[in-house]
Amino acid sequence: MLKRHKLILWMAVLSALTLLSPVGLAQSWVALDCDDNGDEFDCAQVAGGKSAYAIIGSPSVLNPVTSQDTASSAAFEPLFGTASNSDYASLDFGILSSGNTGFDPRAAAVIESNEDATTLTYTLREGLKYASGESVTTDDILYWFHDVVNNPNLPNSSSTSFSCADGTPFLVEALSATQLTVTCSATFRTFTSTAGAQYVISKQMALDFIDVQAIDTEDGINGPRATQEFMGLGVDISMLTGGLGHFVMTEFISDQVVRFERNPNFYGMDSNGTQLPYLDSYETLFFPTNGQNLRLSAFLNGQIDLIDPRPADISPILSQAGAGFNINPDINDGSPDDGEVFTTPNFDDPDANLQAAHRNVSVRRALSLAIDRTAAVFNVLLGVGTPQYVKVNFNGVTGDTFFSGRNNTCETFISVGLASSDNCSGLIWNLDSGLILQVNKLPDPNSTPEALQHLTCLVDYDGCVNAAAELLDSVGIVDTDGDGIRNIPADFDGFGNPGGNYSVQIFTNDGNTVRFAHGEVICSSWTALGIDCQAGTKAFSTLVSELLSGTYSGFITIGLTGGDPTGGANVLQCGAALYFWHISCDPQSTSGLTTQDPASANIEAAFDEGFAATTVADAQVGFDKQQIAFLQGEPYLHLAQENDLFAVRSDRLCNHGRDDEGNTHLKFRIDLAGNERSCTTN
Repeated sequence: MLKRHKLILWMAVLSALTLLSPVGLAQSWVALDCDDNGDEFDCAQVAGGKSAYAIIGSPSVLNPVTSQDTASSAAFEPLFGTASNSDYASLDFGILSSGNTGFDPRAAAVIESNEDATTLTYTLREGLKYASGESVTTDDILYWFHDVVNNPNLPNSSSTSFSCADGTPFLVEALSATQLTVTCSATFRTFTSTAGAQYVISKQMALDFIDVQAIDTEDGINGPRATQEFMGLGVDISMLTGGLGHFVMTEFISDQVVRFERNPNFYGMDSNGTQLPYLDSYETLFFPTNGQNLRLSAFLNGQIDLIDPRPADISPILSQAGAGFNINPDINDGSPDDGEVFTTPNFDDPDANLQAAHRNVSVRRALSLAIDRTAAVFNVLLGVGTPQYVKVNFNGVTGDTFFSGRNNTCETFISVGLASSDNCSGLIWNLDSGLILQVNKLPDPNSTPEALQHLTCLVDYDGCVNAAAELLDSVGIVDTDGDGIRNIPADFDGFGNPGGNYSVQIFTNDGNTVRFAHGEVICSSWTALGIDCQAGTKAFSTLVSELLSGTYSGFITIGLTGGDPTGGANVLQCGAALYFWHISCDPQSTSGLTTQDPASANIEAAFDEGFAATTVADAQVGFDKQQIAFLQGEPYLHLAQENDLFAVRSDRLCNHGRDDEGNTHLKFRIDLAGNERSCTTN
């Protein structure tokens, strides 16, 4: 499934061991071939045991459609599934670098396409059941598509994920109780991936929640639709049985823990006939305050089995490893992590001076140039990271395919005078500051003058601060009263603001010491520019609420998950749920504060070109333009991305796939009797 972005047994012993059997289950999905699994994952000899991990923050909702944050996803994905387990079709058409366009049936046993791949037909597995035992029908899928995803009373970011290249929703129609079609007037590169990702969740469960809470309804397309959220944090969790995920929820304390037990009706199995998941139970700890410190403690004391650590956590983990527990040797695999880290202004800022200033491209460009990204890598990420500039992954398959610097070599940087043959060879650039960077993880300096200037900051930061100061001077934001702080003029750019000192606050979520440290680096940079800047924190739920309502003032430092660039539709299109820097943006507006600014419009137009492409080559053209437009307009300001850090109790857990919260159907305990030698790959 193409994800929308968000705020990651031997037969000789079978007779002596107890294994779950899929007898009486639906037509099974063989999720793991024990004889030929490509050396990626292993089959457990024994099922059982539990696993746990922890996440910073706490959930805000239990509805997979309306959720915008990863803490909420951690609470409901084991119930309803992710792209790797319970979506009834997941296709590799979304990432075509290998030319793989094969179907990967999950909840659907049969998937058929018409000749031009504009209509896909799905036939559900025979006997498919929810955790409740209720049979799955296409009416469930149609209800969730028409009356939840596309319910105008429930603002969400799923609707953009289930839309055609022209922005119209997929046409989803049932042919029978077990067969349905998904159609667009024209195909696009990732259609076959998103078409198969419709929510397979019980319609009756939704109606029961709406009824028991006495929520007002209106006539929908496939049933009565709710006029407000119906799966908030206060719902009766015993009713949460209408999913196809691996687990069912047994306990939920929203700011502490969520616990799960195996879904007895999960339709996945390995080729030895063992019903998945291998684990009996699973839990997630929530740390809404002091989260990163508490998560490290939980890992070191054995409460959780795996963690994506901060750079500062590597030393204490290594120092304690071996004293009672073992860990994987590749905590830092040397590659950048997925996604993006940035600080964002608010074009709807309640402070009229900041609203006027931050709608100005020259001001945003000055602020971005002044950020000391070298200090961000060294002081915040302890050297374990890379400066970041654009909203496209620069790692993995998607980065190799779509990041604008994918073809960079040292010669690229030598030719523009940034590097020399003495400090750059192959793909490795050794800067005088001590930074060691891969040149194909940086934008192409020839793509636009803005890219070249940003990259020049890595070798001449003082020059960039001077350039930033000149930009602010050029638009009239200068120190008019001699107090050392620049002043935003009254009626700046005709916005009618009163004028005053340029003072901003940068907030991030409580307990995220890395993002708070980023805020301190930013404030240090902007203070040198003559801006009064303070860094602070707020509860994650408050931060997200303010971000998505457009009520915050100053900047918010936060991150987004990553993947194929097409998944950014819910971020880059005016009016989308995560268009957070200008949440009031109205695609129909032609004048006033709700009108899309030209810089953001250029980014969206380039994105739409990449989105609508039918080939990788054409998508590269569009997404390369998007990255150029982003560097020119910078609606929000990227910082630095740390490496993909991951630590796991290698004496406890196998099949983790370097993912703390994913792969839950395949993870298993090594320390169960009979499993000691089952784990060979990770």
